[in-house]
Amino acid sequence: MKKIITLITAAFLTAGLFSCGKTATQTTPTTQTELLNDWQKEVLAAEGLPTEYEELDVSQQIAIRRMYEMKKYLDDKYGMEFEYAGYIPAGLMEKEQFFAYPKELGTDGGRNYVTVKSDEKGEFTDDYVSASLRGKFEKMYNDFVQDYFNSDKAVVYIRHFECDYEDISEMNDDYYYCKISGQNQIFISEEICDEEKLKDFNTDYYHWQCSKGTSANTRITVVYADEFKKININNYTDFYNDESIVYDSGLTFIDDGQYADPHITVYIKGANGKIIREEKKFDLNKYGKKEYKNVND
Repeated sequence: MKKIITLITAAFLTAGLFSCGKTATQTTPTTQTELLNDWQKEVLAAEGLPTEYEELDVSQQIAIRRMYEMKKYLDDKYGMEFEYAGYIPAGLMEKEQFFAYPKELGTDGGRNYVTVKSDEKGEFTDDYVSASLRGKFEKMYNDFVQDYFNSDKAVVYIRHFECDYEDISEMNDDYYYCKISGQNQIFISEEICDEEKLKDFNTDYYHWQCSKGTSANTRITVVYADEFKKININNYTDFYNDESIVYDSGLTFIDDGQYADPHITVYIKGANGKIIREEKKFDLNKYGKKEYKNVND
C-alpha cells in the first residue's frame, strides 16, 4: 500500500492534476482566511507543506478541504474515527478518491482500506461495507478449508472482495445468493495434500460454495512444506513460482453457477532441474450439477 500512502504528494505538488469540474467548484475556497484544524495541519506537515491556509496555493486549499470533508463523512456515517491513507484529486482522466482505514482496526495488511468517491451529484459514496465484511468471510473460508483438511497447514487469503448487498441487514448467513464474490487465494502444504486429494478438494470446495451461494474465483496451490511455513498475508504472492509449487489449480466462476475448465497443473522437476508442467482436467460434478438459487426462490 505504499503507493496509496504517497498519493497525496502528487495531489498537492502536481498543479495540473486538479479538476475545474463540479466537485472542485463546489468547494472553491473564499478569499477570506480560514483556520485549519489539527487533523488538516498534521496531514500538511507530514508532506512538508505549510500549515497556514493562506500559504497554500488554490489547488492545495481545495484538496485539504475536500480531504477533511471526506474523512468527516466516514467518521459521522460509521461512528468511528478513520485515519488518512491517501488522496487522488479529480482530473480529466481520474475521479476524486480519498483513502482511509478505521483507526481502531488498523490497516490489517492493507485489507481495511476504505475508498470514498464523489458521484456526479457531488455526493459521497464509500466501500466500507465490503472492507468491514472481508474479515468475516475470510474466516468463513479458512474455517471450511482447515476443517476439511483437519489441519492448520492450509490458509485462505481474500485478494479481492465484493459485496453486492446495499443493506447488510438483508444478508442471510445461510445463503448469499451470489452477492458475495471476489478472488480467493488458497495455499496448502504438500504434507496434507497430494494430487488426488487436491482434485477432491476442488470438487468439494466448489459444491460448498454452491451450498453457501458465494462465487469467489479461487486459485488453489499446493506448495512444499518448507515454503508453506514462510507464507503470510504480506508475502503470499511471492510463492507463485516454480521453486515453491507442487500442484496448482483454479476455479473460475461463470454466470450459470458453474466453474470453467477445472484442471490441475502438476509441477515436475526434470533431471536437469527444469520444471515440466503437466495439465490434468477433472470433473467437478461428481455429486451432480449444482445451480445457484434465485433471490426470490
